[in-house]
Amino acid sequence: EPSYADTIQNLESEGIVAFGNERVAVMDIKGIKIGLVGINETASGLECQTELIANINQAIEQGSEAVIVSFHWGDLESTVPDDVQKELAHIAIDNGADLVLGHHPKTLQGIEKYNGKNIVYSLGNFCYGGEFMPTDKDTMIYQQTFTFHDGVLVEDDVTNIIPCKMSSLDEYNDYQPTPAEGTEADRILQKINEQSAALAS
Repeated sequence: EPSYADTIQNLESEGIVAFGNERVAVMDIKGIKIGLVGINETASGLECQTELIANINQAIEQGSEAVIVSFHWGDLESTVPDDVQKELAHIAIDNGADLVLGHHPKTLQGIEKYNGKNIVYSLGNFCYGGEFMPTDKDTMIYQQTFTFHDGVLVEDDVTNIIPCKMSSLDEYNDYQPTPAEGTEADRILQKINEQSAALAS
């Protein structure tokens, strides 16, 4: 608890928005209100759906014109989302989320299109100090553009994936995420595309 409180205090003292669990944030970005919801599925499984729906509703009630839900979920080192991840992601979108992002498996997982919205099941590790010699250093930066006209979301499918490695060195983890280049970038993109195609089928 002290570490949790300290982290929030230190982020906010530097002007960085903190959200997650019971904390819902609404940010003004270029005149548009973006709701941020964070849910830890690993603590409660499907039971977290009550908190999920309540937090999405709270973000919408606070004027959010788009809602992004970030999940801590899934099985460690799995490259395939489990049934709980899929169900919660669909529940989030069915209740008003415009984008779902996931983390925790420490590996990349695919991207699913559901009811016109993107679900990025796992971003992989990015800046991660928990392992000196991880076997899987593949990660990515996921970018998505939301276009509004008169306060109404009219387009949200302009995406860009930047394939990355969680270390600038191959030999060990130097905790410096680095964009991948050349054949390595192609390999990571192909992995993401294959994982995504498997979800679509």
